[in-house]
Amino acid sequence: GHYMLIDGGDTTAGNKVYRVLEEKGVQKLDILAMSHLHADHIGGLEKALTYASSIDITISNADYSNTDVFRRVEHQLSINGSTIKVPQKGEEYNLGSSIVRVLDVSNKENNDSLVLLITYGKTKFLFTGDIEGNAQTRLSEMFENESDSPEKISLMKLPHHGAYTYASYRFLRTFMAENIIISVGKDNPYGHPDRRMEELLTGKAYKPNVYRTDLDGDIIVDSDGKKLEIKTKK
Repeated sequence: GHYMLIDGGDTTAGNKVYRVLEEKGVQKLDILAMSHLHADHIGGLEKALTYASSIDITISNADYSNTDVFRRVEHQLSINGSTIKVPQKGEEYNLGSSIVRVLDVSNKENNDSLVLLITYGKTKFLFTGDIEGNAQTRLSEMFENESDSPEKISLMKLPHHGAYTYASYRFLRTFMAENIIISVGKDNPYGHPDRRMEELLTGKAYKPNVYRTDLDGDIIVDSDGKKLEIKTKK
């Protein structure tokens, strides 16, 4: 009975996101999170938010972008009576019986993103947007040295569609996610996921379960607070 939407794909994904919300009857969102304001992450929200037309809070790592896509999404938000809030690092929100914690919120670099840790019982989900080397290093340093470092992450959405950075190895080893999801388009022109990233995910010391939207289609993850059940639709 509580719902959160993180990003909405590009404009062409709007109808699909709309259909998913419609199938589940999600007309009200507790939280809308836009990891960052690039068109391939927010474009689909223009359509999707005509169904999920009630939003308690909208968060992102920035509240303005000088693009036509952003202006259209901002207009739809205004119709829905919502405005974008840029949260503070460490801020937390309740989502039913789960906790959503903001781990990073920088917007100084092109691919900086809102990074969210969602904890439900003993299961933990890390959503990383498109963060690259500097942000990955910040997060690694934060949790390598903090006493409140999370237990092993149950599932991580891999940063930036599986791109590789100088900090990728350290970042993966910091969180040691049991399951990895790579959100990536089939035959995309960027070569994602990077071959070097794929090699990091198939090593002897760390070999998580990897799911890819280009190979597995829709990926459905259910948690009972103790363990995950992961299904694919392809």
